[in-house]
Parts: sequence; structure tokens; C-alpha cells
Amino acid sequence: MYTYEKYNLQLFPWFLVLVGAGLAVAGMYAEAALFGTPGALTCISFKGLNIDPETRRIRRYNRFLWFYFGRWAPFSNPQYVTVVRIKLSSARVAPLPFLVLPQGKSASSYKMNLVVDGPERYYSLTYGQRHVMMEEALKIARLLGVKVLDYTTHEKQWITP
Repeated sequence: MYTYEKYNLQLFPWFLVLVGAGLAVAGMYAEAALFGTPGALTCISFKGLNIDPETRRIRRYNRFLWFYFGRWAPFSNPQYVTVVRIKLSSARVAPLPFLVLPQGKSASSYKMNLVVDGPERYYSLTYGQRHVMMEEALKIARLLGVKVLDYTTHEKQWITP
């Protein structure tokens, strides 16, 4: 089974923790527990992905502590895994909204998709930095026995794991 998981920053739970802390300082302990407890339980959350090749099922989930929220869904015959470069922009025809990029930063993100032979066509798996997405795509390709299409540059190329 393949598992990929990354931290999911959500601001609302941290706001609830802050409100709960403020109420606790003010001496309103019941109200502090009412706001702070759900915030504390959900502020540490992860987004993840599971792929089970034996039963051909995929699950995207959100995890709060040890509680998983997400359902398994069957997927069709896998064709290949692709990593695609995406320009970071607020609109497709607008110029990039960055005035000057910070040193070592890129104006692109990379998205990993699982292309299948079925009505779904593809599953958008995750996004992130290029080298991380290529490593994860190779892991999935080895697990499912398919190739990887490297679409991160202008020269598209197939990679056999």
C-alpha cells in the first residue's frame, strides 16, 4: 500500500485556540473549553493519500490526530503517472503576481496525477516541489507497474521506474 501525507495548515482552528486562551485568561473556563478544545483537536491536521494496488482503491483523507475522514473509491486500470508543471498565477492570461521572487523560490508548482483508463480519466493526487513529486511518482509507478510521464519541462519524456 502506498501512503503520502503532508501537514495541512488551517487558520480557523488556530483562531479557536487563541479565543479559548483569551477566555481562559479572562476566567471564563467553560467557554474557553468550548472554543479551545475543538480548535486544539483540529489544528494539527494532515492531508493524505492511500493507494491500494491489490484491490485497486484510492482514498484521499484528512487526518486529525488519529481520526481519518475520507472514503475508499475504486479506480480503473492505471495507464501512467504524470508530473505536470503549473505556473503560479492568479489568472491564466495575467502576468505572474510576483514583483520579485525570493532567492531560491520558483514561480512554478508541480502536480502529480494518476491517469487511468476509465470514465474518471485521471486522479489529481497531490502537488509540491519538483524533486519530491518525481520521487513520489516513481514510487507509485513501481507499485502499480506503469511508467511516469515527466511533463515538468518543455521536453516531455517517459521514465521507466
